[in-house]
Amino acid sequence: MTLSEKSQREIRKIAYAIWMQEGQPEGRDREHWEAAKEIWAFRSHNHALADEGEDDRTAASGPGERQRPEHGRPL
Repeated sequence: MTLSEKSQREIRKIAYAIWMQEGQPEGRDREHWEAAKEIWAFRSHNHALADEGEDDRTAASGPGERQRPEHGRPL
């Protein structure tokens, strides 16, 4: 499985931030890349879950109207 160019760019930015934060050590590029991939995957997964949750709330309430669970009135 290959990562898209956008994903690789995002991972590269994260790896660079890790490298900078750790004082720019030499010879740890692979370690930083792997850590960045894990961070990217975690963020991507959580973002996808948040999007799904938002869609579920909107669909349950109907278009343009969200219900308050405790009162059943529109917000």
